[in-house]
Amino acid sequence: MWTDWTGNKSAPSPVLTGVFSYRLPGQIWTNVSSTPQAISTGLGPQHLNFTLTTPDTVLLEGTSLAIQVVATSVPRHSNVTLDWGSGSAPSFVVLPLSGYASLFQINILNRDEIPTTYFSVNATPGNNVVLVKVLVNSAFGCSDISKVNMTIVDPFSRPAVGASNRGMQQSPPCPTGQNPFEFIAAWTYPSTALQATYQVWVDIIDIQGNVAYSYRGPASFGLVPPGFIPPPYNLIPYFAVGGVGGAGVLGAVFYYRRRRSKSYLAPFAHFNTLTAGELDGGTVAIEGNTGSGKTILSEQLMFEDLKRGKPCVFVSTSDFPSNVRSGMKSMGLDVRGYEQSGLLTFVDGYSAEAGQESTEKFSVPSVGDLTTLGMKISSSLPPQRSKGASLYFDSLVPLASKTKPESIVSFVQSVGAKMKGIGGKAVFTLGPSVDAIVQKQLEDMSDCVVQMEAFEERGVRRRRLKIAKLRARRHQEGWSVFAIEDGKGIIFYSKKPKT
Repeated sequence: MWTDWTGNKSAPSPVLTGVFSYRLPGQIWTNVSSTPQAISTGLGPQHLNFTLTTPDTVLLEGTSLAIQVVATSVPRHSNVTLDWGSGSAPSFVVLPLSGYASLFQINILNRDEIPTTYFSVNATPGNNVVLVKVLVNSAFGCSDISKVNMTIVDPFSRPAVGASNRGMQQSPPCPTGQNPFEFIAAWTYPSTALQATYQVWVDIIDIQGNVAYSYRGPASFGLVPPGFIPPPYNLIPYFAVGGVGGAGVLGAVFYYRRRRSKSYLAPFAHFNTLTAGELDGGTVAIEGNTGSGKTILSEQLMFEDLKRGKPCVFVSTSDFPSNVRSGMKSMGLDVRGYEQSGLLTFVDGYSAEAGQESTEKFSVPSVGDLTTLGMKISSSLPPQRSKGASLYFDSLVPLASKTKPESIVSFVQSVGAKMKGIGGKAVFTLGPSVDAIVQKQLEDMSDCVVQMEAFEERGVRRRRLKIAKLRARRHQEGWSVFAIEDGKGIIFYSKKPKT
């Protein structure tokens, strides 16, 4: 910016300091100041730069920002002039940001736009097409997106032929309205393409040419020979292999063998098989010992709701919401796009207990204050589209030492009824430290009870779950063994192969 001052030139020069301030919704202002700079005497208008080290802060919707210049040590009868934004004195503020663009959703489709995981390497011309459709979320709107590039890489991270840094087309071009914005690109793979698993990489470039967001998996698909049975590449306790020739890649049928039975690996969608369909509404209790997978199950159920466009509220009482976000991302459940679009809201019930100030829009000073907690949950629901919204509460365990047992039961009953009344569900996790009488009462009032267990078998740690209760619906009974894998989350061992 440009500055000048007039007055008593024999006096010490005025001092200018740049100030950047922000205020998260419902909180106080936080200020960051630059190094003070004196205005030289007798030089006329001067060009000054202020550099401020801003904290790595998540700026929520509704955050207030302020850029200020403070003049101090001004001599008596002097006048400090700030020339801002004129043609003769061009001025600007540069505020480095991150996380302002993200992928809301990514889909891999065949030529008929049907979700597909495996493509025949010998497909006839016209059918040898992989469509990639992504939904991009931009905090600054469509006009801030310069381009979206797609790269398809083989298992060695080498770009596939004809699929390196491909520009994706927006459909429709820069529409009016809210996020997200749809982009699509096609890859016509040659018959000589390697039979393997490929990953989709996506880069979002903003209007200034910066890489605003870079996606590096885990979205993937396979090019396979005819008649190929999809293998679970990362969980292969036992396998039978058969050669397929061609490029020398081996096709296989993989399964887990235990005693004389055989279990095929199935993705998380297998959970809906256990419950005979999606869990649409009511109260759901997820019980289990430490390490049984209660949190990841609730997170994956929520992620499925988000993918279907259902609003969700996640109440975190056992960890910082920032850790919940990063943990979900490591499991392939990136929720930033859903947050930016207003579909997902976190309520922080942990920071205050850990003695730290919350950076979330919604937080409570104590998880034992159930009245305030209930009010925060109600306030966090999107006012214009709360119908069908669901609440995920992880976990009830910290409440046990903060409030009376009967208050916990009353709270769960009240919140569950509220969510059911708007067509959604309330999912609560709880561990063995919750009072046995309270647990029994929670089970009785719940529409669905999922029991989970971590155990050891011949020195190997395993996990399993079962649907102990599901009101008004027939469901699969008995235990189902599962594993938790980075980038994929929960994977089930199923008695039937995936078709």
